[in-house]
Amino acid sequence: MHLRKGIGAVILAGAVAVSAAPTAYCNDTGTEPIERPGWTLVFQEEFNDAVLNPAKFSDSYMPHWTTPEQSLAHYDVVDGILSLRIDKETQGPWWAFDDVQKISSIQTGMRDGMHNFWDTCTITDHHRAVTNFETKYGYFELRARVPHDGGLHSAWWMIGTEARADETAEIDVFEICGPDVKADKSRVRVSVHPWTDGGCKEQSLDYYPACDVSQDFHVYGFEWQPSGMKFYFDGQLVKETSQSPDYKMTTFLGIYENDSPLWSGTPDYNSEYPKRFEIDYFRVYKTDEMLARDAADNRAPAAGENLAPYAVAGAAQDWNWESPPSNMIDNDAYSAMQSNEAPNFPQYLYLDWEETQTFDTFIMKAAYGKGQAPTNWELEVSADGETGWVPVAASGDVNWNGNDWHVENQILHFPAAQGKSLRIKVNSANLQWNHYAINEILVKDSSASPLNANIATESTSEWNSENGGLLTDGDHSEAAQSADRITLPTDIVLSWPEPVSFDQIQMHCWYAQNQAPTKVSFQVSQDGQIWQEIVPPTVLAWEYADTTLENQTFSFEQVQEVRFLRMKVHDANLKWKHFAISELEVYNRQS
Repeated sequence: MHLRKGIGAVILAGAVAVSAAPTAYCNDTGTEPIERPGWTLVFQEEFNDAVLNPAKFSDSYMPHWTTPEQSLAHYDVVDGILSLRIDKETQGPWWAFDDVQKISSIQTGMRDGMHNFWDTCTITDHHRAVTNFETKYGYFELRARVPHDGGLHSAWWMIGTEARADETAEIDVFEICGPDVKADKSRVRVSVHPWTDGGCKEQSLDYYPACDVSQDFHVYGFEWQPSGMKFYFDGQLVKETSQSPDYKMTTFLGIYENDSPLWSGTPDYNSEYPKRFEIDYFRVYKTDEMLARDAADNRAPAAGENLAPYAVAGAAQDWNWESPPSNMIDNDAYSAMQSNEAPNFPQYLYLDWEETQTFDTFIMKAAYGKGQAPTNWELEVSADGETGWVPVAASGDVNWNGNDWHVENQILHFPAAQGKSLRIKVNSANLQWNHYAINEILVKDSSASPLNANIATESTSEWNSENGGLLTDGDHSEAAQSADRITLPTDIVLSWPEPVSFDQIQMHCWYAQNQAPTKVSFQVSQDGQIWQEIVPPTVLAWEYADTTLENQTFSFEQVQEVRFLRMKVHDANLKWKHFAISELEVYNRQS
């Protein structure tokens, strides 16, 4: 929500004279949690302590763009009311560069590179990821009082965690500028900003309470469902939209001061300071269905499973903003993290976990290895994720064999290490195209065999497809698609960096009567040359031609220590000239 990002659209809105009739009346609904049938209170902060609870809110606003000192919120807590403050003399600008804007903000999550709001943003350092409350869907409620001074705006906003490159949409539940607060009517700005999320569109949903919202506390509500979003003021539904980002978001609560005549006005530096955005409580409710979905999404890794996707990826320096570090832990072997141009070595990449992890294996996947893969790296761990980095392994000088789209693996084994963070120190790389790239990283404990965990996500798929990595990325919401007018039969091969054992395969498809395989068989191999059939040619029946996700399960006697699985697609529904598979999963159900 930072003022500078999207400034053209913001200024345009601020420059238009608004004469809308009030759309809500003021009637504060009180301070006690309200019983909501069918909803469970899952997160609450009543601000009853003198300092913020660091397990709920961080007081460091996007420190990766500035310095730790400049990122800190100025606040106090008195009688259960949190006051986010703008101080006149003791508070400097937030940004480390050419900005004078002051900010006091608290947030439930944070990670390197989040909210790249301006072309001149530069990462100043790595900061351990904060993942206190990053969530999807629910009813969110805030009771607050905002200031009316010129040069100020107060905001409650949410933004995608950027766990994937395009999960960047911003929802401004409210932005209230000082000059928009009048005696008998206030303007509450509500916005959807898609940024790089192609599934969302820019939208304004402003409303106008019939009162001065700076005089008293008011209750602002936000209901986020898969079907859309609703906005409430003092218990009244005031705006709604069918838009709904389908990924986790982080919550920000902040006050901003800047000289911005067409947005929040000009500060009166002779007026009384500090300026205060006062917050009584923040609460979140969820339905049973939402809680069940959260439990599935937030499960802990199984013993022996790849730990990397359960971490937050970051870096101590800039990267190509279209190819972030999250690409190297997204289970898609064909999406890559890419460095900035002409990188200075060493470069530091980080994986941050909430809990301590144990591992003894590190695998790096790269395509075009001779052109753009790292050639020397070291691994270090930290017990607390911030200090005391201990070396655990080094690659030495590495040679990659190819320089095409085929993905290669480099494997490091080392004595078991423990930590909340893993740091990858990249000492050198092939820079044929002036950058380096990493397609995927696996971090594992080889002493344990993963049971009832999908191990297909650790493989690399090879087949005639432009988005073949989606076949095994663990995400059922997207489908991998064959080339159009493909000749059948055709093969899909999954290869693992090291041998695996399994006894079940599951295939998930949607629009199945239009585009799913209808006859398949499966073989395995230890070397990719000699194949053994484990599932004979099998005809598949599908029921639906819509978004219903259908499943086909193939169970067989356990195969042990193989590196390759081949699915032969003998026939398929080709209404749209291709076949598609939402996910191919592989399980080992035996010890």
